[in-house]
Amino acid sequence: MIRSQATIADARELQTQLCAYNSAFEELDLMFRWDAETFQSLAHAPTDQARIAQYIESHCPHLLKAYSAEFLCQAIVDKKNAHYDACRATTIARADDTRGARMWRSTCAESHAESA
Repeated sequence: MIRSQATIADARELQTQLCAYNSAFEELDLMFRWDAETFQSLAHAPTDQARIAQYIESHCPHLLKAYSAEFLCQAIVDKKNAHYDACRATTIARADDTRGARMWRSTCAESHAESA
């Protein structure tokens, strides 16, 4: 089966976004990772900041006790943007590569339960 150029470009952009977000999360020592399913579930958010805020509010609300949502979102977006070009240069368009990102929701949820 031959994929269209648009499908390949979409897969590459998805991989680039995941790489950039996950690199930002890692650099900021945030204990979560996004996969394609997570990213697509947040795709309706109008901005990067709204997407990140929605995720934090749903999965790691304890972070909002220490940091404002605005501060966290801006820090993540700044780091994501800094990683974007490098991620774009190294991202490949294979669809199954989106499974490489791992979410650490359980770790985040456990941390939240312990702090409650």
